[in-house]
Amino acid sequence: MINYISIHRYWEGGSQNNYYTFMGSGAMDFEEKIKVTAAEIEEAKAKNNFTNPIYISVDEYGSFGRNFLAVLPTAQCLNSFIRHADIVKMADFTMLTSLLSNDLKNGTFKSPLFYTFKLFSNNCRGNSVDTYVDCDTFNTEKYKGIPYLDVTTVHAKDSNIVYINVVNRSHDKAITANITSTQGSFTGKAAASIVNSDDLNAAFTFDKQSQYAPVIKDVKVSDNKLSFTFPPHSFTQIKVGISAKQ
Repeated sequence: MINYISIHRYWEGGSQNNYYTFMGSGAMDFEEKIKVTAAEIEEAKAKNNFTNPIYISVDEYGSFGRNFLAVLPTAQCLNSFIRHADIVKMADFTMLTSLLSNDLKNGTFKSPLFYTFKLFSNNCRGNSVDTYVDCDTFNTEKYKGIPYLDVTTVHAKDSNIVYINVVNRSHDKAITANITSTQGSFTGKAAASIVNSDDLNAAFTFDKQSQYAPVIKDVKVSDNKLSFTFPPHSFTQIKVGISAKQ
């Protein structure tokens, strides 16, 4: 009996020197590999009369680098897993210990990569929610119409909290987005955890580790709507309560 098909895929966006190709083509390539494999699973099940579910295991993934240009691809990989949570059931980050940066003299320290992974792994434990995104797009040589905002949503049913994960792929523009819930109203106080860097190419250092923790900002909510401005080249996770739709 087949239970899993394994994918081994690193970030294939080309050179970091071409920001939009690195971000956009890398993201579309990663999505493509999941979608194609999912389609092949369905074809194999139909041809061979398989009745048991077959899932995808991404046995190794990641993005190389010790600066912020390694953080945004990882956030987008994690968004892809949430977006395809119906088929991707396991994923292994390459060399899990590399989530911590290392200083030869002072030892390991927590970098933006660590905090980004922590936000996903600690909070995104509920059900993946289908999320419609309407925003401006950009093109690369291979892919067209890539949304600037890469968004997923997770609902933690036990606590009725929604986590909205947003990567702003724009290199230099903050993007204000209006977020609407179609299944209930937002409740209580909302908070945004922002992981960002002014210098995308600066290597993470032990001396600056205090600067790497997420910045927390309050977010105003009104019934089933909220609005937030996402900084350029950033990852943001919004945490907000939600009430059941009457």
